[in-house]
Amino acid sequence: MALPVMAVPTFKTKIPSTGKQIEFRPFLVKEEKILLMAMEGGDSAEMSSAMTRILQECILTKIDIDSLATFDVEYLFLQLRGKSVGEVIEITVGHTGETECHHRTPIKINIDDIKVDGIRKDKNIKITNEIGVKVRYPSMQDALSLSTEEEDAPMRLIASCIEVVYDQENVYDDFTVEEMVDWLGTLNKKQFDAIVEFFNGIPKLTHKVEWVCPECKQKDSFVLEGMADFFILH
Repeated sequence: MALPVMAVPTFKTKIPSTGKQIEFRPFLVKEEKILLMAMEGGDSAEMSSAMTRILQECILTKIDIDSLATFDVEYLFLQLRGKSVGEVIEITVGHTGETECHHRTPIKINIDDIKVDGIRKDKNIKITNEIGVKVRYPSMQDALSLSTEEEDAPMRLIASCIEVVYDQENVYDDFTVEEMVDWLGTLNKKQFDAIVEFFNGIPKLTHKVEWVCPECKQKDSFVLEGMADFFILH
């Protein structure tokens, strides 16, 4: 006799970079095992892989997880965590600077308060009066390429995120990463810096936590930022 099928609720949220609405379900015990194993390993590549696998299983809308920006993945994972475990996260923190007070304070963080700010809608960058490029935000897979020991990894990351080059007459979109790396090498510093500025301003999932120590009455704060910090909030 077949065992009863457990009903699983579904929820909706939006992808920060595109505004597209998606439907998802909470992660189950089988997905939580993937998460716990990645947390035990503590490796960024393992964490990234775990987040991607869990999102692939739990997002019911058809989307390409691998193409999502890094902050999209982090935000969606946090939303998933909220509906799976709870929207309010309780952690215990100590002072961040030098102090004689060693009291640890319990604080609560509401996942709904954590947002992604500074998303740029127009991704066209003019590098001369006639020539421009259209870029995209790096995906999680792109970001992992920076963990390699190759000296040109940052340049290859930028090259892989340039979708088209255009001038007043043509649009160029048929090129390899290697060809784009070579082309970037022909730019002067001012032209290249215009492109680098976009990548330096990539939005991050951040949240400032502030509290007053009940023992010494001192105000303190710290900032949660990026995958590794939000992973510990499980």
